Amino acid sequence: MKKTLLRALAGLAILAFGVMVMNALIGMKGTPPVKPRIASARLVKTVTAEVDTLAPSVHVEGRVQALNRITVLSEVNGMLPVGGKEFREGVRYGADEAMLRLDDSELRASLVAQRSQWLQQLAGALADIQVDFPAQAEMWMAYVQDLDVEAVLPEMPQPATDRERLYLTSRGIVSGYHNIRANEARLDKFTVRAPFEGVIVGAQAQPGSMVRAGQPVGTLVGTGMYEVKSAIHARHLGRLKEGNDVLLRNEEGVVVARGQVARISGSVDPTTQSASVFCEVTAEPGQSLRDGRFLSGEVYGQSIPGVMALDEVLLTGDDGNEVFVVKDSQLALAQVEVLHRDADRVLVRGLKEGEQVVAEQVSGAYEGMLVERAER
Repeated sequence: MKKTLLRALAGLAILAFGVMVMNALIGMKGTPPVKPRIASARLVKTVTAEVDTLAPSVHVEGRVQALNRITVLSEVNGMLPVGGKEFREGVRYGADEAMLRLDDSELRASLVAQRSQWLQQLAGALADIQVDFPAQAEMWMAYVQDLDVEAVLPEMPQPATDRERLYLTSRGIVSGYHNIRANEARLDKFTVRAPFEGVIVGAQAQPGSMVRAGQPVGTLVGTGMYEVKSAIHARHLGRLKEGNDVLLRNEEGVVVARGQVARISGSVDPTTQSASVFCEVTAEPGQSLRDGRFLSGEVYGQSIPGVMALDEVLLTGDDGNEVFVVKDSQLALAQVEVLHRDADRVLVRGLKEGEQVVAEQVSGAYEGMLVERAER
């Protein structure tokens, strides 16, 4: 029993001694040196500042409208013929081509009768003219011989004296001539010609139907020049003027038309603070424009000297008038003056030629941040 107790005490003593020795050895070990932290440089894309004279672009959008557009109507009553080039929607006509040819057979027959009667009346007066106005007799005889009752009357000879004029008036020759010429002018109204090249839209009369005087029968829309009306904010109006170049694209971004600013409204809408700008455009080769189509594009305003174009997202600062530049491998802020804002870019002044401008957004960027340039 005594031996067992001694053995237990000896074991405890050895264990305690071992713990003491281990703690002593741990205490003798020195604290490892702390290595200084080396900051790593961020890789940023930069672009070299190049100051130039640039034209600001202003976004425009609107519906295409034909510059030439008229309502087609007739000044006389008549029947629209069937056959040939019929007056229907989608039919194209060239400038001065006949669009409507109303039935004029009745008036033509009436004119032949009128001319025949007038010729008889004039021939009956030749004998008196030879006696009373011998100097004019030969001229009147040649005029009568050249008359054709199926053709338009030629210009009537002018009386040489007041006595001759009174004689012709008293015989009803002057009034008969003017009545025939008035009906000949009316005959021309049975044919309606296109004043410009265009296409018919919304035809309201069908071939074979009766057309009344003053009745609209359709609309002719020009196919040469078009106009796009767009609302431009008042802040951009100072950069625009008549004659500025215009470029328009379709939904796929393809350029389909070019032109110029034709008119700028003289007033600003108080609600939207915008004014109407009218652009006259023509289709690009291989492209076609149609009335009512929606297009968007840019108007290029008056050029601004000493500026550089940047993505608007690169602006920073409380007032949005600073950009990051790289100096001595560190980020620095440069003050700029924003002169114009496009849809996705700005024109700024204040950057120095050759300065390295950060060309992308850098998360957590700050002045003095270590960076490494990567030319864009």
